[in-house]
Amino acid sequence: MTLRAHGKSWNEFARWCQARRLKPLPAHAWTLATFVRWCEPRYDYDEIIAITKAIARRHLITGHADPERHPMVKRTLAMIERRISNKHQRSALFDDDVFNKTKEKPVIAEEPQDLVEKPKRGRPAKRVLKSMRSSPKLVRRRR
Repeated sequence: MTLRAHGKSWNEFARWCQARRLKPLPAHAWTLATFVRWCEPRYDYDEIIAITKAIARRHLITGHADPERHPMVKRTLAMIERRISNKHQRSALFDDDVFNKTKEKPVIAEEPQDLVEKPKRGRPAKRVLKSMRSSPKLVRRRR
């Protein structure tokens, strides 16, 4: 990765941190791990590694600890690598032809008018739930 690309990666990280009110320098390991997760759908794995190297380089140049060496960042990168390597083994949830078909109106069998019940007017009937009580019903005592 060239110096220009390193600078571009760092600038992208700094803008991302600024938008979320986080400190880009020195970046906390959680910040870098979250940024890496944000990069996952946008870049392939090799580019993500190059971006983290650029961020680590900027930290080392300015005399800060390398956040890339933190176990949280390492686990996040390993998770992304595992997810990308298993991507080709996953089957599609739906077949493509399901979405490419034209929409047809479903055929609905009509019922004879004699069998269709008309709704009754008035107040709806109360539903009575009959079940066993766990405690006896309290009633007033007659005098």
